[in-house]
Amino acid sequence: MSDPFKPTRVRRRDLFKFAGSGVLLSMLGARSATGAAVDNDVTFVSDELSLTLHFTNGGAHQLHSLCNSKTGFEWIRAGTSIDPTFTAAAVPALTWSSSPGEHKQESNGDRFEFISKGNNIRANVGLQTFPHAPIVEFQTEFHNISGTSVPGVTAFGPFRFALRDDLGPLQVHAIRRNQYGLESIPVNGLVKLSGGAWNAPEYGGLLLLEAVGEDEFLLIGIEWERGWSYRIEKEGDGTWLSIEVTDLAHNLASGEKLAAPRVFLGLSHGDLDHTFLTARHYMQEHVFPAPLENWPWVVYDFWATEAEGVEEALLREVAFSAKLGIDVFNMDASWYLGSSKKGTGDWGCGLGHYADDRQKYPSGLANISHRVHEAGMKFGLWVGPNVADSRIVGTVIPKQWIAQIDGKDQTLQPSGWESSVHQVCLGCREYLDFLKKELTRVVRDFHLDWLKWDNSGIPASPAGCNRPDHGHQVGDGSYAALVGQYEVFDHLHGVFPNLVLEQCGYGSRLDYGLARTIRSNWLSDASYPSDLVRNNARLASYLYPSADNGAWIVSEDEDLTQYVSDPAMLDTIFRSRMISLFGFGTINGQLKERVSLYPETVLESARRHVALYKRYRHLLQHDCYHLLPSGNTKEAQWEAVQFISPSRKETVILAFRAKSAQETIQLPLQALLEDAVYEVNFENPPHPSLKMQGHDMRSKGITISLSRPHMSEVILLRTN
Repeated sequence: MSDPFKPTRVRRRDLFKFAGSGVLLSMLGARSATGAAVDNDVTFVSDELSLTLHFTNGGAHQLHSLCNSKTGFEWIRAGTSIDPTFTAAAVPALTWSSSPGEHKQESNGDRFEFISKGNNIRANVGLQTFPHAPIVEFQTEFHNISGTSVPGVTAFGPFRFALRDDLGPLQVHAIRRNQYGLESIPVNGLVKLSGGAWNAPEYGGLLLLEAVGEDEFLLIGIEWERGWSYRIEKEGDGTWLSIEVTDLAHNLASGEKLAAPRVFLGLSHGDLDHTFLTARHYMQEHVFPAPLENWPWVVYDFWATEAEGVEEALLREVAFSAKLGIDVFNMDASWYLGSSKKGTGDWGCGLGHYADDRQKYPSGLANISHRVHEAGMKFGLWVGPNVADSRIVGTVIPKQWIAQIDGKDQTLQPSGWESSVHQVCLGCREYLDFLKKELTRVVRDFHLDWLKWDNSGIPASPAGCNRPDHGHQVGDGSYAALVGQYEVFDHLHGVFPNLVLEQCGYGSRLDYGLARTIRSNWLSDASYPSDLVRNNARLASYLYPSADNGAWIVSEDEDLTQYVSDPAMLDTIFRSRMISLFGFGTINGQLKERVSLYPETVLESARRHVALYKRYRHLLQHDCYHLLPSGNTKEAQWEAVQFISPSRKETVILAFRAKSAQETIQLPLQALLEDAVYEVNFENPPHPSLKMQGHDMRSKGITISLSRPHMSEVILLRTN
């Protein structure tokens, strides 16, 4: 970091240049009679957001304004402090002093850096704004500048500030991750939301504070999975808001630095959909990896634990998949040396090996990858780095890499498995180096296009490792393991920027800490019934684009058998997965689950729907509108989502009657071009195509009729 105390001068012509790009940073300084700087105001203007920091000479910096510049709505009490948070066992509450620092013009926006000092702790703070996004991003790093250790650091974060006293009723909206739901929580005292603990998820890292009745939202996002705390609390003379990392005890050595997760703060005026999309647009422009060609890809995920005929069956599925229209053929668990051959779905056998099982796959995975690519598809592979087969611990996996709690190895013996598995510590430096080396080799040797990282672990042990010989500390094992996981993902994405990295596992659902590296989220092994799958996809679309959230057709879905001769019901089964990243999977690792063995009526529906999906799948990367209220009533209702291109010239609606008794619905659409005439095509026969004006479909709606409960419709609209 350059000298943050160096005075910043911004020339008038520069101010106009920044304003023209959608970002304005100004510094207005008052001076004493001697000419010494007394105070400075630093104002960020980015789209609808205006944020003013006030620096007094030698004192703390204050937040003078956090305002929606379009509506004039002010969120904070003027003159409130906006200090970093830093809590340590033997350190009293810190008094911070700050000075304005350096302003930098960057290609993707505007950056301002300064330093705050609190006793022997220095916080290096960077604020980043972005053109055409009402967002300010905070990056904060704490540095122990004393000559001694600071013991027992238990929380740290980028800011804490007071809200305006007369905001009126407030409520927080957040996505729950352990059982998907959109929760709206009134602020009637202390509100504390958490990302959860290891393998115990709670909320996703995007939280919307609504000024009820004003259509005004203050949004905060944290790029971190677990062990964070978002708090709104009454204290002293105000209501204070903060976000910080918790769930650790870390001794900060002299000279050591501790980085807080990246946090973004933004403002929005409108409804919930609009506000979630405000965050989405920022994430897509500045955080998420660029979408790949023809994304989202149609997936077939295959694995088998039998001893005989596995490679032969797999190669038949490869040929079948290419004809079905599959884009990527993924080999899931049990591809590795020593994998299970009893047909029971035991994926722990051999886990920890990164060599292919030549007994099960005699020609080798490199050859299988070649066959998949030769068939015109991409090739992917599953890994499960959190656990290892206990029988290879001490040889392939050294014992000193194993996670322990109070000196006891963390093990799990699932019912029916041939061996227990050990949890391996991702906070262990040697293990991280091993993983980076092995996974890099695997991607290269097997020519992978997709790598699926499964965070499945030990549900009974949500705490992190506390052994003292891993490089992490006794009290920060979970924190260190998360830092380690992010390091591996960053490494892989840096070496293979076009590799699809998928997060899979109960604990890491929809983690914003992975947002800069991953392209796929596996939402749940609960892949049926259809209404559950739709609910999961609908909720996940608030945090990640629907194109990135996976859902499969699986043979275990009893509805496939019940409705095998009912084309309309088969339509609903497929379409319920087609509002997100769509594919087929074998959940239990048995050859009888192969897609090619589905009844012909199901396969006919599969062929038809893969083709339909490819007609509109590109829209799933873009804005999603939830057209009907849901989740707040027990009354059976229709469900409908709309995806629309940035040009607004193309859109798709997927509608589901569900259990509703209502046969016909008038569905108003969102974001269409008012004066454009759209060609409207209904997928269900025998409905003829129509031509309708955008204004009419936004104001009056479009009529959809479905003769039976649980039926569905797909409507594609296009204009020139």
